[in-house]
Amino acid sequence: MRSLLVTEGSRPSGAFLSFFLALSLAAVTSTGCGEQHAATADTSPPAPSLDNTFESPEAVSRAVLSALEAGDYETLRSYALSEEEFRRVVWPELPASRPGRNVPLSYAWGDLNQKSTNRLRGLIATRGGQRYDLSQVGFEGETTRHETFKVHRDSILVIRSEKDGVATVKLFGSMIERDGRYKLFSYNVD
Repeated sequence: MRSLLVTEGSRPSGAFLSFFLALSLAAVTSTGCGEQHAATADTSPPAPSLDNTFESPEAVSRAVLSALEAGDYETLRSYALSEEEFRRVVWPELPASRPGRNVPLSYAWGDLNQKSTNRLRGLIATRGGQRYDLSQVGFEGETTRHETFKVHRDSILVIRSEKDGVATVKLFGSMIERDGRYKLFSYNVD
């Protein structure tokens, strides 16, 4: 076995330097400095977020009405959950995602996305290009609470237009609320 000792006048061996470095590192990490670092280091991934969120249901609704007037499919689409948002934020908390339910994520997303896309296309075809002013937003359904988000069901808007006057309409389905921010769950109206 090689000696790790350094005698006067000799150069430290590589093994000694490695041992000394490891010993020094262990001493530093066992002190308060190391504990402070460990307490502040967060190795968990950041919480997934939702894009294109708004401060209130009214703000979401106004944005939808504005994009609808412009007939802007892409912007309207961005106001509803994306596949990535559904996969990372919503799906893990839905009862259908639990083992034993045998509902694949691809099926759940595919069904939601197809219905939402069809409804959005129909909405643009029937109401696109028209100007609407928002008077009120409400929800007919119950609010479903999940661990990190809520779903406000069955959105109802009271809108005004020159053509139709005041009308109560269902332009989109539910809204998701997460961290005090709102986004459309989908355009599908059940």
